[in-house]
Amino acid sequence: MKKIRKRLTYANVMSSLAVFMVLGGASAFAASQLAKESVGSSQLKKEAVTLAKIKKAAKTALRGQTGPQGIQGKQGERGLQGERGLPGLQGIPGISGLQRVTDVVASSTTSPKTVTVTCPGTKKIIGTGFDIDGGSSGTAPTAVKEATIDQVEISAGLDAATFEAYNQKGAGAPAWLLRGVILCANVS
Repeated sequence: MKKIRKRLTYANVMSSLAVFMVLGGASAFAASQLAKESVGSSQLKKEAVTLAKIKKAAKTALRGQTGPQGIQGKQGERGLQGERGLPGLQGIPGISGLQRVTDVVASSTTSPKTVTVTCPGTKKIIGTGFDIDGGSSGTAPTAVKEATIDQVEISAGLDAATFEAYNQKGAGAPAWLLRGVILCANVS
């Protein structure tokens, strides 16, 4: 650091500054003395101007209209066969042999009532339903349904359903019946 300070004199600084000013001023002067459109293709080196050096607006101005579509080329050769795909997921089980099965408990005033309905053979339950007929007090349109379903239980083997219903009015209720309905099918 001391060596630089010893050599750093006023004369050195001023002479370096003068050199920079002359060189900078000369190039600015030279640029200002060029006539408009005086630099053409003969003054440029071959391949000195590339697309990267041209402004986007100039590129757009140089682009003409799209020409007509050419004729279609020949079909290319068949490509190589692709790799075998992964196996698909197991589909959901299908059904066949759809059958509606019903059973009924005869009409009486007994409460509660239970009916079990079983699918034939090896068929399985795919749906249930029930019907209570009677068990109403009063007359239409103000009749009150006294009998109601209490429980539907499907067996562990999915081949039978037990329906249980009762009459809310008890022993004084009108006669009523309970019908259990199941939809059975072969499930694969």
